Amino acid sequence: MATTYHYYKEGYAVPYDAFGHVLLRRHLDVPALIASGALGYSPLAVAGVRTALPSTGFAATDILQIWRVPAGVLLLGGGVRVTTLGTATTIDVGHASATATMITTAAHDLWANQIVSTAVGYFNFDGEDGNEWYAYDGTYGEQTLSIANLSIEVTFNGAAESTLIADFWMFGYKVY
Repeated sequence: MATTYHYYKEGYAVPYDAFGHVLLRRHLDVPALIASGALGYSPLAVAGVRTALPSTGFAATDILQIWRVPAGVLLLGGGVRVTTLGTATTIDVGHASATATMITTAAHDLWANQIVSTAVGYFNFDGEDGNEWYAYDGTYGEQTLSIANLSIEVTFNGAAESTLIADFWMFGYKVY
């Protein structure tokens, strides 16, 4: 069974400027998360309880909530830069809520479906770079308005993940 991790004591909030511009960034360093758990200090939690990541990292199909977005944020796009190869076959980026967005179903791969985490490179969530996508079905770059608290999640596919280092970003507007 997959485990859903989130960052400990991180609430539903986003930084935005006077014009409502939102820029979300997350540096994901799986080896550092494993090491911090081994030292007794984990920045991760499961259901609000601080939880160390196992020495093997994330299991296949585990989920990491990389951002928690409050209601009223319009997400327009984003991407990921893989800097150190991962061990999972691919990663998806999306959300698990059927009620927190204008879309009426959960979409674990809304912004990215099967990004190859075993390749170094840049991958846009809006599909503009075409051949950088492992799979493309026309759903990427969905502009999404959060109408309730929304978790943006990374799903690790195919194998355990213990080596991935990547930078994720998304941009949009705080509309209400």
